[in-house]
Amino acid sequence: ATARRPPLITSGGGFSTRLKRPRWQDAHHGEWGRGVPDVALAGHAYAVVLGGKWLTVDGTSASSPAFGGMVSLINAERLAAGRPRLGFLNPLLYAHPEAFNDVTQGDNRCGSMGTPCCGGYEAGEGWDATTGLGSVNFRKLEAALLADGS
Repeated sequence: ATARRPPLITSGGGFSTRLKRPRWQDAHHGEWGRGVPDVALAGHAYAVVLGGKWLTVDGTSASSPAFGGMVSLINAERLAAGRPRLGFLNPLLYAHPEAFNDVTQGDNRCGSMGTPCCGGYEAGEGWDATTGLGSVNFRKLEAALLADGS
């Protein structure tokens, strides 16, 4: 999503020039290289305690651990049900696009004071280089990955 009010930043995204597109992305884009991101998650104002004081943090450093926590909760449920851990997650994510809220508007062009300073990609239906499969819907992801036979 585009930053409309400076000094906000946007998400990254695009296509590798070194890594081939993996098979699990074949149905999602036609570019040669590995597309990123895989998923999107809000990355602003995560409340944390540092040195005994509350503060908020932003960015991938906040959203990645949140997604990791979601996966850990699902793994714990799988283990409690006698099922194996999920393992390599990416093919499973792409097998369950229904577990994500498809973001169809916005872009990941970076900008300062509303002036684009670099390229970027538009969000669109299905996977895109702005929000990947979309924003995580935890309950749907949980249901899909608990039901998955893997």
